[in-house]
Amino acid sequence: MDRNLILAIVLSVVIIVVFQYFFQAFSPPPPPAKKVPPVTETTAPTAPSPLSTPAAPSETKPAPSVVRPAPEGTAPPAAKDMLVKVDTPKYEAVISSKGARIISFKLKDYATSLTGKELVNLFAPEELDSSGPSIMFTGRDETFNDASLSYNYDSPETAVSLTEKGAKKSITFKAATAAGIGIAKTFVFNSDNYDVGFSFTLTNNSNENRNYLITLPWRKAFEDESSNRFSWNSVEILLNGELKDYYFKDIKGNEEPSGKIEWAGLGDVYFFKALIFGKNPAGKVTLYKPTKENVAEIEVRYGGVDIPQGQAVTTDLSLYLGPKEREALTAAGYDLSRALFYSNYKILDITSEYLMKFLRFCNSGFEIAGIRIPGTHNYGIDIILLTILIKILFIPLTHKSMKSMKRMQDLQPQLAKLKEKYKDDKAGLNKATMDLFREQKVNPLGGCWPMFLQMPVFIALYQALSYAIELRNAPFVCLPSIYLCINDLSAPDPYYVTPVLMGGTMVLQQWMTPSGGDPTQKKMMLIMPVVFTYLFLSFPSGLVLYWLISNVLSIGQQVITNKMAK
Repeated sequence: MDRNLILAIVLSVVIIVVFQYFFQAFSPPPPPAKKVPPVTETTAPTAPSPLSTPAAPSETKPAPSVVRPAPEGTAPPAAKDMLVKVDTPKYEAVISSKGARIISFKLKDYATSLTGKELVNLFAPEELDSSGPSIMFTGRDETFNDASLSYNYDSPETAVSLTEKGAKKSITFKAATAAGIGIAKTFVFNSDNYDVGFSFTLTNNSNENRNYLITLPWRKAFEDESSNRFSWNSVEILLNGELKDYYFKDIKGNEEPSGKIEWAGLGDVYFFKALIFGKNPAGKVTLYKPTKENVAEIEVRYGGVDIPQGQAVTTDLSLYLGPKEREALTAAGYDLSRALFYSNYKILDITSEYLMKFLRFCNSGFEIAGIRIPGTHNYGIDIILLTILIKILFIPLTHKSMKSMKRMQDLQPQLAKLKEKYKDDKAGLNKATMDLFREQKVNPLGGCWPMFLQMPVFIALYQALSYAIELRNAPFVCLPSIYLCINDLSAPDPYYVTPVLMGGTMVLQQWMTPSGGDPTQKKMMLIMPVVFTYLFLSFPSGLVLYWLISNVLSIGQQVITNKMAK
């Protein structure tokens, strides 16, 4: 490789590293802060505020209901806490009658670690996030949160199994407050997806008309991000048709976006739990600064809801509790798939998505004229196929750049004579050198173009490997007996096999590539493989695999070009 090519690579890597560390810092700032309405903050209950479902806004139509007036101040009898378990092919859910909340939601296809059997649980078992959803309604002189309210569960069935395709199950809990408000919360579980239907009915059994401000707290306990530079957590909201993204670390506690809120959720790199408001969009979200215990909270709020005496209001919405998987998010509807993105920069996001489409295509297989072509079912092989495809597309340009470098090498004797002739005249040397290049039709930067043009692909693949759940814990090869084990393409190679091989191929490339530099400069360039190898030690092994295969293919192409030049 000549000096310009090396400088191009170094510059590109610097861009990648700087981009990874600082691009979030230069992301557009969040909307202007607004103060939190005092009515909610000053009257908030002391009990934990688990997720609550928003009550219907003013456009919600009250549904007539048969009501048996109850004297205000009469508390219902306390019910015994009960757990209802729901088992489907995709998850295991547990609902507690205390607050009628989902307190556990384990995803069967995703383990917390590569070798462990513990499943990812979207709710903290220690109740740091209080699970959910719960409902908080605020009146003129009262605020009530149902998180600690004991609900009645009428069915004796406490273990529900949904194993058949298309199976559904509706589970309802009922309770009443001391002020005479009846609450019925209904969950609808599906065997085929991560959507959970949710509705609640507020019934006014008191002796007067009621008006409430309905608020839905939504919490998430998260791991410390400082131990992993690839991890992040954020609030994502579809507000007025636009995606708003707030990283936890940037939330200072004074953000309060308002408008037409179609869904709002808390997520990390791979998983997402959201409240979907559908046809009854909420109006405001309050973002609270995460606590020292790494618990983040938002509160989604509807406008005032009127509940006349003796009537009831029902609100339907849904939950998404699952992975950031394109197909699952799309199936949930309401543009929830927009919660999945690989970069804040649109061009990188689009490029990453197309790369992932290619990888998924190779992985799952396809059909041509009724003939089923099986997939590889190995994303490592898919990355190799992607590398080969990109190399094929760039063959003409790469071949031209190699010829340009060979021509540069042939001009070395003439360049040496010019240096001797103009050793005391730098301007004259530059002019004579450029005249020589022009006369010989040589572009000294020609060797850099293939590398520059491939850099967007490299960065996009870096983003995809860092954030695509398909590549989380995706194995390539695993032969522990000889210490060749890549069992997670999104994580660094644990045995550094691929980075070392990659560094070796760089040395071989330098040895084979015509160089226009002087001997001292050529020796200095040998440092570059060492620098690159060190950088790639911490890169996702899938990305190192891409670079390694690309180097091997370049070496093969260089051999062919050198033979053709003789």
